[in-house]
Amino acid sequence: MRAVAQRCDIALGSVYNYFGSKDDLIMAAVESVWQNIFETESYYKQGIAFTEYIKAVFKKIKKGMLKYPDFFTAHAMSFSGKSKDDARTKMYRYFSLVKEEMLVILQADTAIKNNLFSKDFTEEDFADFVLTNIIGLLILQRQSSAVLIAGIQKIIYP
Repeated sequence: MRAVAQRCDIALGSVYNYFGSKDDLIMAAVESVWQNIFETESYYKQGIAFTEYIKAVFKKIKKGMLKYPDFFTAHAMSFSGKSKDDARTKMYRYFSLVKEEMLVILQADTAIKNNLFSKDFTEEDFADFVLTNIIGLLILQRQSSAVLIAGIQKIIYP
């Protein structure tokens, strides 16, 4: 807290006025990074293929990860107890925004195989699968989503 106040050239009390604890300050900083990585910029365009959307999302998140190296891994280690749960909730909120848009694109893609989805293989399950793989690629610092895109193409397109 002292370092932040000193760096901002403000009184320590001013920092405590906005943030009750160090965890609150870190939480605000982490949320700001999530906002930068998952800017509310939409990639939805009428008629966009699901795979093109996924490429754009991967590229955007990867760009954010380059701006904040090791953020995903450091995020998990920055908090303890209730703060860790709060941080996880904020992270999942940003993931859910991506998933919601992903579902819109998926449902609008007219090139997808007919009768592909069922109660055992839902659009939501598939979106979770794709998002999980995007996150995995990013955590592993893969530079390309080509294998994921190829897999998606084999699964959803005739």
